[in-house]
Amino acid sequence: MKILKFEGATMREALGRVKAELGDQAVVVATRQIRKGLLGSAYEISAAIDTDDAPPPSPLPRPGAFRAASQPLAPAPAPVERRAPPPDVDKLIAPMRAELRSLRAMIRAADNNRGTTELRGELAGLRKMVENLGRTAKTETAVTEVARATVLAAPSTAAVVALVGPTGVGKTTTIAKIAARAALVDTRRVALITLDSYRVGGVDQIRTFAELIGVPLAVARHPAELADHVDTFAEYDLILVDTAGRSPRDASAIDELGRALAEVAQLEVHLTLAASSSAAVIDDLHARYAALRPSRLLFTKLDETDAVPELVRAPSRLALPITWLAVGQAVPEDLEEATAQRLTELASNGLHRAAAA
Repeated sequence: MKILKFEGATMREALGRVKAELGDQAVVVATRQIRKGLLGSAYEISAAIDTDDAPPPSPLPRPGAFRAASQPLAPAPAPVERRAPPPDVDKLIAPMRAELRSLRAMIRAADNNRGTTELRGELAGLRKMVENLGRTAKTETAVTEVARATVLAAPSTAAVVALVGPTGVGKTTTIAKIAARAALVDTRRVALITLDSYRVGGVDQIRTFAELIGVPLAVARHPAELADHVDTFAEYDLILVDTAGRSPRDASAIDELGRALAEVAQLEVHLTLAASSSAAVIDDLHARYAALRPSRLLFTKLDETDAVPELVRAPSRLALPITWLAVGQAVPEDLEEATAQRLTELASNGLHRAAAA
């Protein structure tokens, strides 16, 4: 009996080579998977045949290469008295079983890797949530501590109120909210004065508000005219002054406005700030508008930002209380009178989270 080895890229191909070379009388002795190169693999079958009955074998394949198809063999003489034992089925399918086990292991590994990735993602999300909760807790603690030692809010008590601040913070819309609240809800006699003749459409905007609310409006083309218009409305309960939104770096314009405001008695100046302003920006604006002698802070656009710790920190740092909060664009609904409790709540949670709670 002689044992020969055959290779094939697949088990089927290797068995085909055995049959082609040795015929149906071959007996498979062993099978195994072998490596070809760095990533390749092949199957090797060891087959035996009785040398008395076997046809002459073809040359063995060159090492490292698959065997080419052999030359046609002369038909083997049909056995008369003795039949070759049937192939061992278990041995034939053993490589297939091994391949199936390998595939299952690969699938499990893929599933495990995917599960590990998902688990890591969940853990990262949980870790981030814990960190956010920790930061929120620290912010709330700091806000509460500052709030206890500071006068955060104070009502407006003056007969003349002027809103000052940089461009784009919403001074005109906030003036309209205050005027509508005072005239329509509190039934006070309200008059408006605007110095905003610099901005295109500024006068038209506040005139529209004045007509809708039903209050008189005076337009001061120059800051020096402000005191005369205030005297004209001396019998009114509340006079609201809308100043021009000029660059805070325009020191000459601020000084000119400061001189005009200094001529008005019983005046309360509110420095108007966007809620998204950082502490550094707020401090810088306070320094630049110091010539106007602001006595109150007013925050706008709370609907456009999240937690606003400056609602508590700025009054403490600048020694200026807050009177009003603009929480949206609707006139006059989106205006709140500031209280210490409300400021602390918004400083920690922001407008939307506080409303949800």
